[in-house]
Amino acid sequence: MAFLLVSAYLLLTHAQGAPVENGALLETLKSQVGLFSNKSEHYSAQVRPPGTSRQIPQTIIIGVRKGGTRALLEMLDIHPNIVVAATEVHFFDWDENYVKGIDWYRSLMPFSYGNQITIEKTPGYFTSPQAPERIHDMNSSIKLHILIFFL
Repeated sequence: MAFLLVSAYLLLTHAQGAPVENGALLETLKSQVGLFSNKSEHYSAQVRPPGTSRQIPQTIIIGVRKGGTRALLEMLDIHPNIVVAATEVHFFDWDENYVKGIDWYRSLMPFSYGNQITIEKTPGYFTSPQAPERIHDMNSSIKLHILIFFL
């Protein structure tokens, strides 16, 4: 759904400019959508843009499974001052990832500029008894956004 909204927005804003052939329009949309998101599954393979670094998230989205956390993350990812982790990291809830350390966790984050907010989302933190303490130990002032959706 988020992709459709972004595509519609890009089509509308692009339609106000000069006409473009269908093939060129598709390539333009692909490149513009790529600018809005960090959809790489393998951040370690990314080329580091000058002036960026990988930051520990300043915000973590926690929510129940199928509660809209992915949609929220994709909407936030549209904003130019927000970068998001491409996958659910499961750092704070899976012992096998937590023992790899904070540097491993940071290596999974996207490159960001100093003015950008890095966000990670893992719904599994919601049901993990050890996640809250581990997150607090990493950063006691981190912003946690808990998303619960009721039908």
